[in-house]
Amino acid sequence: MKFLRLVLLAALLAPSAFLRAEENRYDVLGKVLMPFANVFAKNTKNQNHAMQLTVRLELMTGLPPALLGSRAELALQYPDKLRLRAPVLGEELTICRHGQEVWVYPGTKAAALLNAATNGKKLPKSDPKEQLPPFALPIPEKQLALLPVLFQIKDVGAESLDGEPCRVLDLFLMPELAKSLREKDSAVRVWVRGDGKPARLSMARTGWQISVRFERVEFSKTLPPETWQPTADQAADMLQLDAARYEQLLSALVK
Repeated sequence: MKFLRLVLLAALLAPSAFLRAEENRYDVLGKVLMPFANVFAKNTKNQNHAMQLTVRLELMTGLPPALLGSRAELALQYPDKLRLRAPVLGEELTICRHGQEVWVYPGTKAAALLNAATNGKKLPKSDPKEQLPPFALPIPEKQLALLPVLFQIKDVGAESLDGEPCRVLDLFLMPELAKSLREKDSAVRVWVRGDGKPARLSMARTGWQISVRFERVEFSKTLPPETWQPTADQAADMLQLDAARYEQLLSALVK
């Protein structure tokens, strides 16, 4: 209900041009957001409940020079499958969730890094009966179509990336929503390809910024079963985690 009130307030505060000249900007943003949202939607005509992303890190405040240009590869399938390959705490790790099973490769490095990350930190209490929940949208599905109206959008124009023309949009949360989320100084710029897929995304707030390039953005109904299984080499050095330990480690890593 709180989110719905914010949506309605944002719609009332949106400039009247939203209904006329600026409509196209919001349509463009909708084309970017909806394929991602539909992956997690239960009641949708769109059957693409899986996606694969490859992003390259172009810039981040405080980034060690060695990690400039590093890549992260994500495969995700609703409701409970995820595979991420990315630099974590200075080491490239593969983290995979398949239902209630979680494994990390290389296990020896993962164990050392994650134990160091959790050392001395106050973590959630471990519950051996804990189950990993399915992925879920943070808002009701019926409100997905209202997502673009939560932003003030400035059309920056066109820019070519690797020879491909892109539409460039600056996004700012509506003032009341930004205040509620304590994101008053955040701004996002997105470069959108002709097919509606993102090409680049940058985000900035006071004293911090990040920019990533999207090298692969694909949506599909499902992904091959082997996506969630370790290779023979990975199985030889694999760390398996239960739900409780997995949640503990996530809590430690994001703090």
